[in-house]
Amino acid sequence: MGRSITYFFTISLFAIGSIGSLFAQRPEPIQDEQMTPIIDSLELERTNVEFLITEGMHFLSIENQTKALNSFLKAHELMPENAAVNSKIAEIYQQSEEYDNALFYAVNANQQAPENHFYAALLANIQTETGDLSGAINTYEELYENSDDAPDDYLLELAALYIYNNQPSKALKTYDRIENRLGILEEVSIQKQKILLKQNKLKEAIAEGDKLVKAFPHVGNYAVDLAQIMISNDKADDAVEYLTNYLDENNNQPVAHLELAELLIQRNLYDQASIHLRKAFESEEISLQDKLNNFVPLVKQLNDREALIKELGKILVEVHAQNSNAYAANGDLYFSLDQKDSALFFYRKAVEFNASNMQLWQNILNLELEAKNYEKVANYAEEALTYFPNQPVIYLFGGTAYFSMKKYQQAINMWKQGKNMVFGNDQLKSTFSAQMADALHASKQYKEAFEAYEEAIKANPNNYFAINNYAYYSSLKKQNLERVKKLSKRMIEANPENATFLDTYGWVLFQMEEYDVAEKQLKKAAEINPSGTIVEHYGDVLFKLGNTKEALTQWQKAKEIGGASDRIDKKIQDKQFYE
Repeated sequence: MGRSITYFFTISLFAIGSIGSLFAQRPEPIQDEQMTPIIDSLELERTNVEFLITEGMHFLSIENQTKALNSFLKAHELMPENAAVNSKIAEIYQQSEEYDNALFYAVNANQQAPENHFYAALLANIQTETGDLSGAINTYEELYENSDDAPDDYLLELAALYIYNNQPSKALKTYDRIENRLGILEEVSIQKQKILLKQNKLKEAIAEGDKLVKAFPHVGNYAVDLAQIMISNDKADDAVEYLTNYLDENNNQPVAHLELAELLIQRNLYDQASIHLRKAFESEEISLQDKLNNFVPLVKQLNDREALIKELGKILVEVHAQNSNAYAANGDLYFSLDQKDSALFFYRKAVEFNASNMQLWQNILNLELEAKNYEKVANYAEEALTYFPNQPVIYLFGGTAYFSMKKYQQAINMWKQGKNMVFGNDQLKSTFSAQMADALHASKQYKEAFEAYEEAIKANPNNYFAINNYAYYSSLKKQNLERVKKLSKRMIEANPENATFLDTYGWVLFQMEEYDVAEKQLKKAAEINPSGTIVEHYGDVLFKLGNTKEALTQWQKAKEIGGASDRIDKKIQDKQFYE
């Protein structure tokens, strides 16, 4: 048992004291000259033993166990009946796990001084380590028979031994002995409850828990623990009643308020639960994490109780005003309520207190990007990178913001840095390459753009957005047509209902003058998504096939929809196709 280490240290001190007192009580000298040699021999023996013990203690102090053991064994040869010497030898053998030898000397020490609790504890500890639990139990029981002043602590060891030895009833009796000596103790009461529950004595276990609560009514955890015993034994209603009665008399126990609130919420008794939630959330005794463990599920469950959740969120930031997580929880709350401005406010506050939380930065960047606050996205991304310079996702946000503001070179630089931070993730590398390609194309660096698209597709052959843009821009310039035809065909085979992809493939075919095949793709695209651009393209291919009347109809339709090219009016007026 862990406690025994302290006892063994005390033994060594006791050994010195015992032996010192032994030598201090020397008999008066006998006057008969014939006795002088006997006296001198006895004095010499005692002096040698005292020296050997002192020497042994010195070696122990410098952690030389071998020499210490040698000194104590020599002392034992001269004085084998000395209990202190036997105990030191036993202790050294125990530490070196030579249990047979340790047991031999520990038994000697205990037999020579059965009333000495240090020696009994040493013996019991060795017996326990060797698996002789019954022997250890007997040693402790004999100690309490032989000594009226044996420490109460050993009763805890004895009770534990009874439990390990599968003697729960005797363990209970031992715990009762402890309570009779020391009064009600948490450790004792909890162990008794565990034993009673294993014996299926629920009523007695609850009574034992109630006894602990009544002894310490100011400790709310005891009431909560008892309620949880009831809950785990299908007596949740009893737990509600018990906690309600307990709080009537002990209203300043926030942990009990929190437990009761959870039980009431499970019964959909939200009005009653809200009273106890407020009490719990207002307390500084309950950690923010414990509150959040209850708050987060509430956010998901109580969307129809917005006022209550907001009030609890407000309490969180009032009580935990310097804690980032309190603000982050409010951010999550308002995000779930689709109140994005408020969510942003709290996420920004949260990051002020904890800028090393990556998720907070992502939340802010997402919301600002969604709100099209591109300047803010760029600024936040730059700031976030001072804390997370190796996080590729931040570079994605920053580059997107610069691209949206038509700051193409800054976008390219940002994405290039981000790509260099990607390791072992080809899909993410492909995303960076595709984004860079878009920016390069927008800044009229066409050769570099097409090379970047190829890099993106090489890294991820299924990056269909990269394929689409590559194919579309190539078709506009009538470059790489065979290459992009092959790519875009694979793209629509994987995405047969994607109108944008169908339009791109159709336009590649149009530029290759494969009008019949192009017409089928563009017609299907226009049926799925009749946007201005797609419908205009459909009209273009109809014109090339000689169906001028239907082409004109589609061009007029494209104009009405909006989003057609700036040549649409001229096409309609002249009834002619223009590049």
